[in-house]
Amino acid sequence: MRLVENIPLDTQVIASLMSARQDLHLVWPLAKWPFDHDQWREVLDPNAGNKPFLVYQGKQLIGHAALRTTEDSGVYIVSYLYLLPQLRSQGLGETMIGLLEQYATEKLSAKKLILVARTYNPMALRCYTKCGFQEDSREESLISMSKVLRPD
Repeated sequence: MRLVENIPLDTQVIASLMSARQDLHLVWPLAKWPFDHDQWREVLDPNAGNKPFLVYQGKQLIGHAALRTTEDSGVYIVSYLYLLPQLRSQGLGETMIGLLEQYATEKLSAKKLILVARTYNPMALRCYTKCGFQEDSREESLISMSKVLRPD
């Protein structure tokens, strides 16, 4: 598996991956349906320091992920993780998270990653926990999680 920066940003390829409404909802519950290219360009804007990725297994495009900036130096948000449905529950999510951590550490000098999981997506929650993310807080269906990559 490998991450390829989606820069310049191509939202068409993201839309082709997440062609089912339910998949889009799992990735981003507030995303507009049908796929809104302007909405995605705004949240993934590389000019704002965000790093959108396409995920490949060999030559096959199998997913999407992003590292987004925060107001805190060295802290990045893991966002918009997606794997093709037929490839889920095979450990590939853990591999993808590991590649994102490696990129964040080596190329962004990240010290911490944060993410949000949903109670109605237990497969994702299990994956993040296996990868070492710890729950920080819960509010209704939202679970905020974080992982320290290097201590201060």
